[in-house]
Amino acid sequence: MMWTPETPTPHAPGGGHEPTGVGPAEAAVGGAERGPDPGGRCPGQQAAAMRPIPTGARLLALTGALGGLGVSTLLIHLAWALRRAGRRVAIVDLDPAGGLGLLFGDEVLPGLRWADLPHEESAFRPGRLIGALPAWHTIPFLTGDGRGGPALPIPTAGAAPQAGPFLPTVLPAVLEALLCEHDVVLLDLPRGCPPPPGSQVLLLSGLDLRSAVACQALVPRLQVGAGSGGPRRGEGVGLLVRQVGEDISIPDLELVANCPVLATVPTDRAVRQRIIRGEDPVRSRSALRRTAGALVRRLGLAEPSEEERALPAGGAGPGAAVGGGASAAPQAGEETEPPAWEPASGPTGGPVSAHGR
Repeated sequence: MMWTPETPTPHAPGGGHEPTGVGPAEAAVGGAERGPDPGGRCPGQQAAAMRPIPTGARLLALTGALGGLGVSTLLIHLAWALRRAGRRVAIVDLDPAGGLGLLFGDEVLPGLRWADLPHEESAFRPGRLIGALPAWHTIPFLTGDGRGGPALPIPTAGAAPQAGPFLPTVLPAVLEALLCEHDVVLLDLPRGCPPPPGSQVLLLSGLDLRSAVACQALVPRLQVGAGSGGPRRGEGVGLLVRQVGEDISIPDLELVANCPVLATVPTDRAVRQRIIRGEDPVRSRSALRRTAGALVRRLGLAEPSEEERALPAGGAGPGAAVGGGASAAPQAGEETEPPAWEPASGPTGGPVSAHGR
């Protein structure tokens, strides 16, 4: 049974809860039995063998060339647009500090957070894991809270230190479970973090010199991670451009980064104000909502509208403004200003489940 506020558990030091039995995270782990099956496979391996990942599932990782560009805000608009397009979508927040849940409104949604999952688990039961996660507009998401985000692996004694950020050990099991039941899984990828193998990366950049230099350094690293992955191969890296700064043009940015620009992303005062007030940022129409819808179609994840079918061929090549970019006519009540404010920390007091490890 999924944890609800009506079934509290005893509080433990640090704001968590003490385990009282088998919780949602434990129920989602491995197979029906603890221990190996007659074939010699552990429960996690048995579950993975029973549920192959659909070949059409897409893994999209969004990250920023610099901080403060509004990657998380764009990600939730993209998730909303995918759901509107009829796609089954899930969200995974990889920020070690969590915080993505605060963008969904002022309501703390019940469900599992990163701290509730067994850190070394190799497989989850897809249906049970998804059913135990919080949901926003029927979109399940996994994020952190006051206890932090995904736990990184602890270096073993005598091992050489690993340079740079790396991914949590439980992430492959989480992604495998989500990809079994969804068409698209969106990742909020911290800047500089390598993307999971087989993912397509969308890198949000400004048009200032710092952003261009950052893109030049980040794109090769992101391409290496996205292009690997055995049976799953990503589709590389694409740039999304926010109209911040005037140091460089879009064609020059493509040349410097050696990467195509897929869309321009507007800044929207209405979205910023809704986030500040703790409201749902996608509740009303906005330029950012239109951009997200157009980006979904650009990525081949939705059918084009009748109006777009009537456009002449070649009317929207790489670098063209998509769905409310700088060259799009503004709608009534829509204004643009610097990037939307984004919270830096997540909700506290989330449920904790026993691992049973």
